Amino acid sequence: MPKRITYLEARPDKDREAFRTHWSTTHAEIARDLPGVTAYRQNHVLPPAGQSSAPAAASAVEESAEGLAYRVDGIVELWFADEKVVGAGFASDVAARLIVDEPNFLSGLTGGPVTAGTPNAHWPFKVWVLARWADGAEPARDALEFWAEQLSATHDGALGWGVNVLVPGAELLVREALRREEPIPEVAVSIGFATQAAAQAAADELDQQLAQGMDGLQGVLTRLHACLAEEIVII
Repeated sequence: MPKRITYLEARPDKDREAFRTHWSTTHAEIARDLPGVTAYRQNHVLPPAGQSSAPAAASAVEESAEGLAYRVDGIVELWFADEKVVGAGFASDVAARLIVDEPNFLSGLTGGPVTAGTPNAHWPFKVWVLARWADGAEPARDALEFWAEQLSATHDGALGWGVNVLVPGAELLVREALRREEPIPEVAVSIGFATQAAAQAAADELDQQLAQGMDGLQGVLTRLHACLAEEIVII
């Protein structure tokens, strides 16, 4: 089942609630009609403690263990029935309506095809780890899956895990009117939780581990960044 992930950056003049509302209602209602889509999950990145009233795009100034974090306020997960309908979906009238609406709440958008599993059951909250392959490193999906499984097993309340790997050399989804994330994450690992408290505890622990160097991933991944998100199931 083909999957696409898209990373969204909110308009800096939109607060988090305005961004959330527009994306999960007005924009989502348009996207429901996108041809060929079998599952659509929105992941709303939550602010660090004490920044709940900050503009959504404030996530852009957070720093990862290796420099400026990815400018990500939302993560789109789309699954399609098969490869034939993917192109038709993005070339449809519905896609054109989405493009018109995007500047109303976004300042940046970049996406691409990923290798991933089928849609998981609803995970109310997720900890995401975004990264790129280290220079000279061979893409190692098996190692990522082993690490994600071990990570999930170490945290109380974890519901499961997912690994998404950007298809090498694939054409990226970008918009002329919006900023392009450069470079895009090549790896996106998610761990699901039932409660925000459990997810926050896992995210805090991950931040400490990333700052100290993640065991088992040295020389494999770079530009690692962890964030907490709330999942909303649209389809």
